Amino acid sequence: MTEVEIKAPVAPMTLEDIRTKAEAAGFKESAALKETDVYFNAPDRNFMKTDEALRLRTYEDIAAGTSKTAVTYKGPKTDSRSNTRTEFETGVEDFTTMYSLLTSLGYVPVFTVSKTRTELSMDGVTLCLDRVENLGDFIELEALTEDENKKEETVEKLLSLLDNLNVSRENLTRKSYLEMLILKSR
Repeated sequence: MTEVEIKAPVAPMTLEDIRTKAEAAGFKESAALKETDVYFNAPDRNFMKTDEALRLRTYEDIAAGTSKTAVTYKGPKTDSRSNTRTEFETGVEDFTTMYSLLTSLGYVPVFTVSKTRTELSMDGVTLCLDRVENLGDFIELEALTEDENKKEETVEKLLSLLDNLNVSRENLTRKSYLEMLILKSR
Protein backbone atom coordinates (compact mmCIF):
# COMPACT_ATOMS: atom_id res chain seq x y z
CA MET A 1 0.00 0.00 0.00
CA THR A 2 1.28 3.49 -0.80
CA GLU A 3 0.35 6.47 1.33
CA VAL A 4 0.30 9.68 -0.69
CA GLU A 5 0.57 12.66 1.64
CA ILE A 6 1.16 16.39 1.54
CA LYS A 7 1.70 18.53 4.64
CA ALA A 8 1.91 22.23 5.46
CA PRO A 9 1.85 24.51 8.48
CA VAL A 10 -1.46 26.39 8.54
CA ALA A 11 -0.26 29.85 9.64
CA PRO A 12 -1.39 32.53 8.99
CA MET A 13 -4.70 30.63 8.88
CA THR A 14 -6.02 28.64 11.85
CA LEU A 15 -7.16 25.04 12.09
CA GLU A 16 -10.68 26.38 12.60
CA ASP A 17 -10.47 28.41 9.34
CA ILE A 18 -9.45 25.31 7.41
CA ARG A 19 -12.08 23.12 9.06
CA THR A 20 -14.80 25.62 8.08
CA LYS A 21 -13.62 25.64 4.44
CA ALA A 22 -13.27 21.85 4.39
CA GLU A 23 -16.76 21.25 5.75
CA ALA A 24 -18.19 23.71 3.21
CA ALA A 25 -16.46 21.65 0.50
CA GLY A 26 -18.07 18.42 1.77
CA PHE A 27 -15.56 16.97 4.23
CA LYS A 28 -17.10 15.26 7.26
CA GLU A 29 -15.42 14.63 10.61
CA SER A 30 -14.43 10.99 10.98
CA ALA A 31 -12.27 11.07 14.14
CA ALA A 32 -10.93 13.24 16.97
CA LEU A 33 -7.76 11.70 18.34
CA LYS A 34 -4.81 12.19 20.65
CA GLU A 35 -1.84 10.39 19.15
CA THR A 36 1.43 9.57 20.87
CA ASP A 37 4.17 8.22 18.62
CA VAL A 38 7.38 6.64 19.82
CA TYR A 39 9.93 6.44 17.00
CA PHE A 40 12.73 3.88 16.99
CA ASN A 41 16.07 3.58 15.27
CA ALA A 42 17.29 0.21 14.01
CA PRO A 43 20.30 -1.65 15.37
CA ASP A 44 21.62 -2.29 11.84
CA ARG A 45 21.09 1.10 10.12
CA ASN A 46 20.24 4.72 10.85
CA PHE A 47 16.65 5.43 9.77
CA MET A 48 17.39 9.17 9.56
CA LYS A 49 19.98 8.40 6.86
CA THR A 50 17.82 5.85 5.00
CA ASP A 51 14.65 8.02 5.27
CA GLU A 52 12.71 5.21 6.94
CA ALA A 53 10.62 5.22 10.11
CA LEU A 54 9.48 2.67 12.66
CA ARG A 55 6.75 3.96 14.91
CA LEU A 56 4.72 2.64 17.83
CA ARG A 57 1.56 4.75 18.05
CA THR A 58 -1.18 4.98 20.63
CA TYR A 59 -4.45 6.41 19.31
CA GLU A 60 -6.85 7.77 21.92
CA ASP A 61 -10.35 8.40 20.60
CA ILE A 62 -11.31 11.59 22.43
CA ALA A 63 -15.08 11.16 22.05
CA ALA A 64 -15.28 7.45 22.84
CA GLY A 65 -12.61 7.40 25.54
CA THR A 66 -11.01 4.31 23.98
CA SER A 67 -7.49 3.66 22.77
CA LYS A 68 -5.62 1.33 20.46
CA THR A 69 -1.99 0.79 19.50
CA ALA A 70 -0.35 0.11 16.15
CA VAL A 71 3.17 -0.43 14.87
CA THR A 72 4.07 1.17 11.53
CA TYR A 73 6.98 0.92 9.14
CA LYS A 74 7.38 3.73 6.60
CA GLY A 75 9.79 3.33 3.70
CA PRO A 76 11.78 6.13 2.09
CA LYS A 77 9.91 8.94 0.32
CA THR A 78 9.36 8.02 -3.32
CA ASP A 79 9.10 11.41 -5.04
CA SER A 80 10.29 14.99 -4.70
CA ARG A 81 6.86 16.68 -4.45
CA SER A 82 5.13 14.88 -1.60
CA ASN A 83 5.65 12.63 1.42
CA THR A 84 4.59 9.54 -0.52
CA ARG A 85 5.99 6.29 0.88
CA THR A 86 5.33 2.60 1.22
CA GLU A 87 3.64 2.00 4.56
CA PHE A 88 2.83 -1.12 6.54
CA GLU A 89 0.78 -0.87 9.72
CA THR A 90 -0.80 -3.41 12.01
CA GLY A 91 -2.62 -3.33 15.30
CA VAL A 92 -0.84 -4.30 18.49
CA GLU A 93 -2.65 -5.65 21.54
CA ASP A 94 -0.37 -4.14 24.17
CA PHE A 95 1.88 -1.05 23.87
CA THR A 96 4.21 -2.07 26.72
CA THR A 97 4.77 -5.56 25.35
CA MET A 98 5.51 -4.28 21.83
CA TYR A 99 7.83 -1.59 23.20
CA SER A 100 9.71 -4.29 25.18
CA LEU A 101 9.85 -6.57 22.14
CA LEU A 102 11.37 -3.83 19.95
CA THR A 103 13.93 -2.72 22.54
CA SER A 104 14.88 -6.36 23.24
CA LEU A 105 15.63 -6.74 19.52
CA GLY A 106 17.97 -3.73 19.68
CA TYR A 107 15.65 -1.01 18.41
CA VAL A 108 16.31 2.24 20.26
CA PRO A 109 13.55 4.76 21.07
CA VAL A 110 14.75 8.13 19.73
CA PHE A 111 11.88 10.57 20.01
CA THR A 112 8.24 10.91 21.00
CA VAL A 113 5.78 13.00 18.98
CA SER A 114 2.46 13.97 20.60
CA LYS A 115 -0.43 15.61 18.82
CA THR A 116 -4.16 16.08 18.75
CA ARG A 117 -5.68 15.29 15.38
CA THR A 118 -9.07 15.89 13.89
CA GLU A 119 -9.68 13.77 10.80
CA LEU A 120 -12.18 14.75 8.13
CA SER A 121 -12.91 12.54 5.12
CA MET A 122 -14.29 12.90 1.63
CA ASP A 123 -13.98 10.76 -1.51
CA GLY A 124 -11.11 8.59 -0.26
CA VAL A 125 -9.12 11.56 1.06
CA THR A 126 -8.37 12.15 4.72
CA LEU A 127 -7.79 15.72 5.87
CA CYS A 128 -5.89 15.84 9.15
CA LEU A 129 -5.92 18.96 11.29
CA ASP A 130 -2.96 18.50 13.61
CA ARG A 131 -1.85 20.40 16.70
CA VAL A 132 1.66 19.07 17.37
CA GLU A 133 3.27 19.65 20.76
CA ASN A 134 6.29 21.97 20.46
CA LEU A 135 5.69 22.55 16.71
CA GLY A 136 2.32 24.15 16.08
CA ASP A 137 -0.61 23.57 13.76
CA PHE A 138 -0.47 21.65 10.47
CA ILE A 139 -2.71 20.29 7.75
CA GLU A 140 -2.12 16.92 6.12
CA LEU A 141 -3.99 15.57 3.14
CA GLU A 142 -3.65 11.81 2.67
CA ALA A 143 -4.89 9.13 0.32
CA LEU A 144 -3.97 5.46 0.02
CA THR A 145 -3.38 3.80 -3.33
CA GLU A 146 -2.44 0.26 -4.33
CA ASP A 147 -1.69 1.32 -7.92
CA GLU A 148 1.76 2.93 -8.31
CA ASN A 149 0.61 4.34 -11.67
CA LYS A 150 -1.98 6.51 -9.90
CA LYS A 151 0.50 8.13 -7.50
CA GLU A 152 1.01 11.32 -9.56
CA GLU A 153 -2.74 11.64 -10.19
CA THR A 154 -3.32 11.34 -6.45
CA VAL A 155 -0.66 13.99 -5.66
CA GLU A 156 -2.39 16.36 -8.10
CA LYS A 157 -5.77 15.68 -6.48
CA LEU A 158 -4.35 16.50 -3.03
CA LEU A 159 -2.65 19.67 -4.32
CA SER A 160 -5.93 20.80 -5.87
CA LEU A 161 -7.71 20.26 -2.53
CA LEU A 162 -4.95 22.24 -0.78
CA ASP A 163 -5.54 25.10 -3.24
CA ASN A 164 -9.30 24.96 -2.56
CA LEU A 165 -8.58 25.32 1.17
CA ASN A 166 -6.47 28.45 0.42
CA VAL A 167 -3.31 26.93 1.89
CA SER A 168 -0.30 28.10 -0.11
CA ARG A 169 1.75 25.44 -1.88
CA GLU A 170 4.77 27.48 -0.79
CA ASN A 171 4.06 26.26 2.77
CA LEU A 172 4.41 22.58 1.83
CA THR A 173 7.02 20.59 3.70
CA ARG A 174 8.35 17.10 3.10
CA LYS A 175 9.72 16.88 6.64
CA SER A 176 7.98 14.58 9.08
CA TYR A 177 7.00 15.86 12.52
CA LEU A 178 9.83 13.72 13.87
CA GLU A 179 12.36 15.43 11.57
CA MET A 180 11.04 18.88 12.52
CA LEU A 181 11.25 18.14 16.24
CA ILE A 182 14.77 16.74 15.95
CA LEU A 183 15.91 19.83 14.02
CA LYS A 184 14.25 22.08 16.61
CA SER A 185 15.96 20.28 19.50
CA ARG A 186 19.45 20.80 18.10
